Amino acid sequence: MIIYLFIKKIILASNSKQRKSLFSVLNIPFEVIPADIDEKAIRDDNLKKRAEKIARAKAEKIKSKYSGIVIAADTFVVLGDKILEKPESLNEARKMLELQSGQEVIVYTGFCYLDTLNHINFSKTSSTIMNIRELSKKEINIYIKKFPVTTWSGAFSPAYPYGTTLINKIRGSFTGMTHGLPLELLIPLLKKSGFDVSP
Repeated sequence: MIIYLFIKKIILASNSKQRKSLFSVLNIPFEVIPADIDEKAIRDDNLKKRAEKIARAKAEKIKSKYSGIVIAADTFVVLGDKILEKPESLNEARKMLELQSGQEVIVYTGFCYLDTLNHINFSKTSSTIMNIRELSKKEINIYIKKFPVTTWSGAFSPAYPYGTTLINKIRGSFTGMTHGLPLELLIPLLKKSGFDVSP
């Protein structure tokens, strides 16, 4: 008798270390295939919708080339009417942190989950409101020299322990903010796809 074993393949369409580290704790095998898209070409005056559109564009690009369940996300920080994405230099990172010092910011994480086999086509944006404490110039200068700030939206990441000390208070998605991957959206969808996410 021949037994065929079907293994569901999960593709994480992101090269983010934070997303990879968070997904790995679920003990579900996955493959990383980053989606290379022009994020700036995707516009929408509604920033929540923009984050969702970018995540969906990433997922659909990977889905068009590979079979399996595709998970994609995109995160950016909003301060007033300014979008703070990944800084291109340490000087830009410094300015971003100076702007956020003592302010309330919103973290938007667009999320998309595509599972053709189980007829799941889902996308949404998680939101987190953060109050950033007052940061001294000395503290900011040390922070940008010590950590890979140009790899993070808004120039900081709570996924690194020191990053949590910059925050006074949060309201909203915890892992959407810390790792750019909202587990409150992801886990129920993985269960629908037939995965066991218990420890």
